[in-house]
Amino acid sequence: MIHATSGRTPLTTPAPNAQFATVEDLVRHRYSSDKASQHLGIEVLEAEEGRVVMAMAVQDYMLNGHHILHGGYLFTLGDTCFAFVCESLGRPSVSRQAEITYIAPGAADSRLIATGIERTRFGRNNIVDISIHDQDGQHLAELRVYGVLVPKK
Repeated sequence: MIHATSGRTPLTTPAPNAQFATVEDLVRHRYSSDKASQHLGIEVLEAEEGRVVMAMAVQDYMLNGHHILHGGYLFTLGDTCFAFVCESLGRPSVSRQAEITYIAPGAADSRLIATGIERTRFGRNNIVDISIHDQDGQHLAELRVYGVLVPKK
């Protein structure tokens, strides 16, 4: 498993794109231009081909009027995880449809952990499932994202 923000550079998992030596390099490259993820403090914890784990700390400005995490931030973390799963495969995709099931509310000062796995790929399409938990293992949400491959430029 590769820990993309750990500072380590193991060359154990080859990247699916010949331009990069490892999946870690591929993911780091994409993260370097992802201003939204950087702004929200989303981190890549692990990256391997077809599986990515990301984290985000809940900030006060992310709370809604009920003083719980606004669902849009859970969705944003999940959609971001989807994008990085696709990157880990060397097949950048955009979401064309997504569904989220909210299971429990996110709390102030919690740390969210999203784990995304590509389930299937067909033609220019793919399906990625993302589970989001907090630091204590509380299951907060499930996302299924249907993606479409971005054509190479």
